[in-house]
Amino acid sequence: MKSRRWIALSLLVSGAALLGLLAVTFTPETRAYLGEVSIAALLIAVGLQASAVLCRILRLRVLCRGLGYTVPLRSLTVTLLLSLFAGSITPGQVGGEPVRIHRLSRSGLAVGDAVAVAVVERVLDLVVFFSLTLAALLTVRHLWGYLAATVLYPVVVFLLLVFGLLLALIVLISRPALMKRVVGGVAGRIMDRCGRSRRWLRFCPGVGDAGSLAGRIDHEVEAFAAGFSRFIRTGRRAVAGALAFTILEWVSLFSVASALLVALGLPPSLAESYLFQGILQMVANIPLIPGASGISEVGAATLYSRIVPAYLLGLFVVLWRLTLYYLNIPIGLLAGAFAEREQSGQAGEGDTDAPRIENL
Repeated sequence: MKSRRWIALSLLVSGAALLGLLAVTFTPETRAYLGEVSIAALLIAVGLQASAVLCRILRLRVLCRGLGYTVPLRSLTVTLLLSLFAGSITPGQVGGEPVRIHRLSRSGLAVGDAVAVAVVERVLDLVVFFSLTLAALLTVRHLWGYLAATVLYPVVVFLLLVFGLLLALIVLISRPALMKRVVGGVAGRIMDRCGRSRRWLRFCPGVGDAGSLAGRIDHEVEAFAAGFSRFIRTGRRAVAGALAFTILEWVSLFSVASALLVALGLPPSLAESYLFQGILQMVANIPLIPGASGISEVGAATLYSRIVPAYLLGLFVVLWRLTLYYLNIPIGLLAGAFAEREQSGQAGEGDTDAPRIENL
């Protein structure tokens, strides 16, 4: 029921923003241009989005195998699609990781290993995202004057924050004892603010009280650190493969907008578009509105007004949101229905699709 409210809110805000933008920018010139939109380029844009999703699925599979788990590709596909769906309807895309960790743990991974996989994914995303955005920023120096008045300084601050988070994560991973104190302290504060009510412990299976919760945290932190140690000792090839898929994923994702520009008969403007996509991704991570609805549309219109004529701007933003955002919702709902049917089948027949665990 709650997810329906999130979907309704995100679609309502995004739809209102898109309709407002179209109302402002739709002209007779726009109407005359509709018949000239390249269907081939639109299909390429959708193909690039599908390629990015496939890269994420394969990256997930490579990382699981790096820890010794062989999870069926079908299960990983459902996991990834549900994760994208959850990220699309939650503020700051915060719903994606918990869904992925939960699904991976249900597929047979230890919780600590599932967290390790999710964190490695996020670290790789941050490294590649940081590199692509910084490279694009250095390439389009002619836009610095324009960006300085709008988003240049926030972008630099965000990139520095990403770099700081990566350093902090490296420190915590290298010092499990410190990680235990930090995670335990955060969990303790949350429980204190919640009045140590036992109903909050239902989110931690197998935990009966605050003392056992502390023990569970220590156990999972140790499992998490052990998972990272296995990546370092024997999973370097898996991390290298995952990095390659991450690069392909982000390049494909950032290229969607350029394909849409070509569909509208405009130059692809790769460097500018890559930078704009990086900025919009930063905006999407701000936990304000589900799916960054409204903010993304206004932000895209503001940035792309530099390279897209006014009479095509609304049409471009609509196509961009349809490809990168709206498609995630029906596909995610379909994956959810498939997962529910799969779970019902396993309840009736027993879990015959469990992953094999190797080298553990």
